[in-house]
Amino acid sequence: MKTEPRWLQYRWVIVIIPLIILSFIYRSQLLQALTPFFLAVIIASMIEPLITFFQNKLRFRRMPAALISLLLAVCVLAYIITLVLINGVNQIWALASQLPKNQQYLVNEISTFFTNLKNLYPALSEESMKVLESILSNVFSSLQGIISVVINRILAFTASLPNVFIVLLITFLATYFISKDKKTITHSIIRRVPPKWRKDFSFAAGRAIKEIIGFIKGQIFLSFITLALSALFMAFFIKSPYWMLLSIVLALLDAIPVMGPGLILMPWAIIALFTGHIKVTWILVILYVLIIVLRQTLQPKILGNYTGIHPLLMLFSIYAGLILFGIWGLFIGPILVIMIRAFWGFLKNIQKQA
Repeated sequence: MKTEPRWLQYRWVIVIIPLIILSFIYRSQLLQALTPFFLAVIIASMIEPLITFFQNKLRFRRMPAALISLLLAVCVLAYIITLVLINGVNQIWALASQLPKNQQYLVNEISTFFTNLKNLYPALSEESMKVLESILSNVFSSLQGIISVVINRILAFTASLPNVFIVLLITFLATYFISKDKKTITHSIIRRVPPKWRKDFSFAAGRAIKEIIGFIKGQIFLSFITLALSALFMAFFIKSPYWMLLSIVLALLDAIPVMGPGLILMPWAIIALFTGHIKVTWILVILYVLIIVLRQTLQPKILGNYTGIHPLLMLFSIYAGLILFGIWGLFIGPILVIMIRAFWGFLKNIQKQA
């Protein structure tokens, strides 16, 4: 029997590499097309324990168990999103209407800041004060411009809600089919792999999916802690009228390593200190310390147990993902690293068998 050339045994790699290159070139379109199905896989994995409960404890068949579990998850999620949207949209409109007034407030705060700074450091020359004033004024102007851009983006997102509804509908349907036919889909994929590689492929794919789900669950849990803490401090201690918007922004920034919410909290605390708001400074510092302590305490346990990715590699994956894919890269980067690591392990195993 004629032996197949060695390079033909890896012909599927020859197909995969061009696909990876094309995926990188058309990454924005591909990301948009795959988003609902990626979300469907995540949601299906998250409701799987509930489906198992209905099957094992209540003796439901797979199809009704998947449907009921999905409907329960959608109801809970819809309730949370509705509360966030109602309060968030109200705060966005309030912030937009108050921008002219806030601009005058910022000018007054800048003046107070430099008055206090000159009292603390009387030796500063007029030229130094002018340079500092120019720098800080530019910072505040840039910050106001960023706020305006964010508000416009949010309003544009609100206007595109019909498209969002279509994405949600596709996600809902895809989640149902994935949950209902989980075994069929899994067996169909595994049958495409040569028999001698099926065990290694199944192990690598299962590990990758488990680590990806674990990473996302961990990030959501850690961000939720930041969201809850931020909402508590902003609403009850600082009494900010935009407490929900600030809490959501801080929770999103929490995904960025090292600094995270400190990108907002620390400059805010310094400005509050020099403008005489000592109580606000202490509240912001305490909030930042609590967020850092909780994240550093819980993150190794939550993310490390699921992914096992070294912190340096995690930092690189997040930064590279942010550069290549924008804000979604905070999640896409680590997920790609997990998939590449699993694929590399699979290749090493099949090479040992060759």
